[in-house]
Parts: sequence; C-alpha cells; structure tokens
Amino acid sequence: MITAQAYRGKKIGVFGLARTGVAAVRALEASGAGVYAWDDSEVRRSAVSANAVHNLYDVDFNTLDAVMLAPGVPLTHPEPHSLVKKCIASNTQIISDFDVFEAARQDLPSHKVVAITGTNGKSTTTALVGHMVAECGKPVAIGGNIGTGILALDPLVEGGVYVLEMSSFQLDLTKSFSADIGILLNVTPDHLDRHGDVAGYVRAKKRLFDMQMDSSAAVVSVDDDHCAALIPMVQGRVVPISVERAVVGGIYISNGELFDGLDGDPVSYGDLGAHAPMLLGSHNWQNMAAAYAAGRLLGFTGERILQAFGNFPGLAHRQETIGFIRGVRFVNDSKATNVDAASRALRAFKDIHWIAGGRPKEKNFSALAPLMERVKQAYLIGEAADAIAHDVGAHVGITDCSDLSQALERAFANAVEGDVILLSPACTAFDQFADFEVRGAAFRKLVESIEGDAA
Repeated sequence: MITAQAYRGKKIGVFGLARTGVAAVRALEASGAGVYAWDDSEVRRSAVSANAVHNLYDVDFNTLDAVMLAPGVPLTHPEPHSLVKKCIASNTQIISDFDVFEAARQDLPSHKVVAITGTNGKSTTTALVGHMVAECGKPVAIGGNIGTGILALDPLVEGGVYVLEMSSFQLDLTKSFSADIGILLNVTPDHLDRHGDVAGYVRAKKRLFDMQMDSSAAVVSVDDDHCAALIPMVQGRVVPISVERAVVGGIYISNGELFDGLDGDPVSYGDLGAHAPMLLGSHNWQNMAAAYAAGRLLGFTGERILQAFGNFPGLAHRQETIGFIRGVRFVNDSKATNVDAASRALRAFKDIHWIAGGRPKEKNFSALAPLMERVKQAYLIGEAADAIAHDVGAHVGITDCSDLSQALERAFANAVEGDVILLSPACTAFDQFADFEVRGAAFRKLVESIEGDAA
C-alpha cells in the first residue's frame, strides 16, 4: 500500500467503505493517522478494524482535520449529503484518496503520474497506457477508478509510472492532485443528477487541469466543443489530439492513419488497423491517439508504442470479442451504458444484430437512428425497449425480447457468416442485472453455451 507521512498524527474521517474507502482506511492507519471510519452498511463496516469504526453522524467534526468521502457521495446535487452539510458547518476540509496520494508522492521514489478522464473510453485508455508503459520497459501501477484503489497500489521503484483513471466524482472531491500528464478524452452529458447540469460536469472534468503545475502536460481531444474550450485555460503544455482533423503540434488520426506532429512536421506511422487489430473504431483511434501522446511525453519512440498497441488484449465488457461461432462474431460491449458509448460500438462494426436496452440514462435514443444502416435487426430488452423502438424503429427491424437470453437466441438464429452479434445496450443494467459487469458475464456465459451446442 501507499502511505503518507504528512498524515501522521492527523484525525481523518472516512465515509464510505467500499473498495476505495477500505484501502484508504488501511493506508491512513499505516501512515499513523487517527481514522474515524463509517459506512451506513454494517457489512461494509466489518471490512475495517473495529478500532477505526466511529459513527461519523455523531462525531464532532471540529475535532477532525479532514473528511474523505466515497466518490458517490453527493456534494451539491440533487442535494448535499448530510455529512457534507456537517463539513460545511464545521469548516472541515473534504478530501479524496487522490489527495492522500499526492501528499505521499514526496516520499516515493522518483516517478511520473498519468491521469485519464473523459465520459467514454477512459478505462480502455488507462489500461492501454499501462500496457504500453510495461511493454516499453518501465515499472507501472494501474489504479484509481479502474481496478485497484490508488492507496492500495504498491509503491513503484525509481522511474515508475502510475497510470490512474479518474471519474468526475473523484475529481469533484479532490483538492491537490497534480498529474504530470493529464488526459481528457471527451465530454458528453453524463451524471447530471450529480453535477446539476452540463456546465457542472465540465467543471468537474476541468479540475484535472486546474490542479496541474506549469511543468505538466495536458493531452486534450479537440473533437468536441467542451474539451476544446478548456485548452486556453490549461497552465502547462497542451498536446491536442484528434480523429477528425489535422492538428498542429499534436497527434491526429486520419482514416486510420496516425500522424505524429510533436516534433514539427507530422510524421505518418501507418495504418492503425494493421498495428492494433483489437482496437477497432474511431473511438479507439481516440484512445490510441491519447495513449500514444502520453507515451511520447514519457520518452518512448513511436515505433515502440505501436508495437505495444499490437499486443494489447483489450478490456472485458468494452467491445470485447468473445469469439466466433459458424463465422458469426460475438461482441460484449456491456459497458456501453449511454447513447454515446453505444454509438461508438455501432460505428465500429457492420452487418450487426444489435442487442440493446435496460434502464435508460437518457430519455431520447434518436441519435442512434442514423447508425441503423449498419444494423440488420435490433433485439430490445428491459425498461427502455419501447423508447428505443420508438426512436429507431423507422430505420431498422425490431424484435421485442423478454430478456438477454431470448435476444441472443433470436439474434443467432437470424445471423449468417460475417455478421456481428453486438451487445451494446445504451442503458444501465440495473433493471435486470446488478451492474454492467454481471450483464456482460451473463452474455459471455450464454455465448459459451451456444458454442458448446454448436461444437
């Protein structure tokens, strides 16, 4: 774990004892802090030492130096959590585990930190950057919003690189984290119930750059207006990236061909499809452009970076090719829980049998209608089935299905060699599954059962 000597002797409240909170309690205790930990769930409270458990609703916050909140605790919308109000009333600082990590950095061996955020693609990009760093011969640790809580990571030896995914929730809470390389992939409206409106969501993403030093670098996509508007506000070096147009002094991809303009005139590194067959679609071009820029800023050569991209295995539930049965490709994109994410998958394939639906995040799916030319048939499930059918039904055949199993069964019955059966729901899984991972695992299991029958 990572400890922060700056917290020795301080009294820190920790509210929320899921993965991040438990890691924070253990790291703070090991740092010599007095920890006051609480979760509304008795089961979660049992995950930390009994000595650390204190009901924060009853603790006098004037005796605490700071309170660390779980990322999901609302700060302002739809209304502040009662413990947030208590912090405000007592003028007690609210922090995140990234603040503790920042305090720990002064005691860690010399290192670099790459932090990635964005509405879509941040997990894939985080994993890709981590993979690239390892393939290029540097010690690496990957954590944050993906996988391991940041304080549960093992400290790296000198020259290591911490690659960290950050959500808007985490950025909202963090006060003093300064990434050496900050990456903003894209911004489309999301989590508006937490941030109040689009402007609030953009402000949360912007905090990644607000906290950076003048010596830092920001890798920013210029392909959406929200991201492009932030560039003049960045303190350090800006490396623009694009998959839509040429950019001066940055990285851009045109028709799948990568151009590196960091050292002057752009140099072509060839077709990405040949280099990275597991990273299909223009959204993955954006992920690769960002990762490539980070690699170059870390001192790696373009050739070495692209070699690393070539053996990247991809992430589960994110356009994950599960396999082929009788020439039909099965793709698990269960992580696509909003319209924008689903549109990225639909653009990446053709001859698609599209399985979609669940609990909607958005009220309107009409943005997907133009992509139905790539879809042979849509198989709709869950609470959003009627809304999706209403918005795209004039452009594609619709099959109403009772559940995921029936949708897959009907899709495979209609598919022919060369077709793609794509689970890209454009909705959360919460109406039928615990989360997108459980939904994706169920899809994989169903595909494996078909494979067994077809053998």
